[in-house]
Order: sequence, then structure tokens, then C-alpha cells
Amino acid sequence: MSANRLPEPMKSTDRLQSRKVVEYFHPCEHAILAEYFQLKEKLPKGAQDIDPFHTVSSDDDYDEAENGITCRAGRGDRGDDSALSNAAARIALAPIRTSLPTWGTCGNTGVFHTRQKENKGDLPLRGFRSDPVLVLSINWADSGPGYSWPVHYYISWIPVYDQYVVTASYDSDDVEGYLDVAIGSLSEGAEIETDLKQVIKSHWGQDAMYLHGWADCLNDGIVKDPWAWREEIAWGIDENGNEIDYSEEEEEDSDDWDEEEN
Repeated sequence: MSANRLPEPMKSTDRLQSRKVVEYFHPCEHAILAEYFQLKEKLPKGAQDIDPFHTVSSDDDYDEAENGITCRAGRGDRGDDSALSNAAARIALAPIRTSLPTWGTCGNTGVFHTRQKENKGDLPLRGFRSDPVLVLSINWADSGPGYSWPVHYYISWIPVYDQYVVTASYDSDDVEGYLDVAIGSLSEGAEIETDLKQVIKSHWGQDAMYLHGWADCLNDGIVKDPWAWREEIAWGIDENGNEIDYSEEEEEDSDDWDEEEN
């Protein structure tokens, strides 16, 4: 198998028996995944009338272990698409939720970390296990001692829908309004250096005009050269904090093109 190919999905032969087991997904999870992948034709009959955007509040006593992972309200004014993206990410990342990036502090009231509420409570038990694969992890910058801004990217195989979902996980909900978000999907047979690369670059590029390139690669995961991907982004801020003016480069390119034509 080519080293550039994404790892083939594997199904576990282990069966979880401690409490109610769902073979693949609960009806509400099917509704969310079918909406996210735009594959509504794969919805099982029992999930066809469920609103995939139904969102529960943070203080709701909704039992995800019993009923399935559903959309949650996020921080700030976040719309339905963000809630759906977060729910799809949490479904995919459930097997590793306790190892995702976390920011913590200690005060008079004790220790606090950003995933306390996120990791509270049981999750659904499934008849399969599909562990996410680390694509790469980066640190955008250090805003002070102990204040880094890590982002971990994972790719997870989602059975039934036969798709990979690519996710980004933060240690704070300051950026996205959620700690985890789905940022794209890929079909089986997709390649790392083309298809997956494009998903990651699109995530970096959406706000690149206001940012400088990320500072560190914490783990290169399955990516051969993350720094080469970074260099393909038109960042708006240079390493010294100055805005980059691309207009002169565009004019030079235009002049070169005119000379070639003449």
C-alpha cells in the first residue's frame, strides 16, 4: 500500500457487553452524520424524521450514553452548522475524548480544565470501534508562559456512510465556539498528500489573511512534511507581526505574463 494512502478502516472483533450496545449509531447520530455528509439516502427508517439540528442546552440532563450524541449549544452566537459540525466531531472522536488537547488552571476553588464538562458522563457503547488517526498537531503561537494554542487534527472512518471525517480539536472554545469541530470529509481511497492536504489547508486558509503562520509542529502524525503545507498558505501577517502586501507580487506576476504574451 502506498505510504500516501490513508490507512484502511478496521473493524474490531471485540464486543462490548457491559450495558446497552448500539451496532453503529443511535437514530439522532444517524441524522447528524447523514446531514453532515449529505448522504440522506443512507438514513435508516427510524432516523428519517429526526431533526439533525436539534440542539440541547449545556444544562440539559440529556443522556448521551442512552440516546446518542446530539447537537449542543456552543459558546457565543454559533449557528446550526457549527453545532452540527461539533456533534459530528464528537461522534468521531469519542474513543479518544480523554486524550484531546486540554487547558487547565488551579485556583481557590480547585483545579479546572476546559474539558471537564465535555468529558463528563458516559458515551454510547458501540458494536464496533474505529479509532481516530492523528493527522498532525500544531501550536499556532505562544501568547505567554504556559499559554500555547494547540490544534490537533484527526481523521476518523465512519461506517455505514463509508466516509472519513477530518476534525480539529482545540484546548479552548475561544476560536470556534466549540472544542472540537469537523472540517471536512473524504471518501475511501483518498490520499494524504492531495485530498487530506486540501482539507487541512482550507482550514488554515479560511482566516489566513488575518494571521501569521503557525509557530510549531508538535507532532507530524501521518504527514510527511507539515512545514511544506504551511508554506503554501498566503498568510496575512509575517513573522515580525507586519501585514504582508501581496499586491506588488500580483503586479509583477501580471507584468511577467504580459511580457510572455508579447
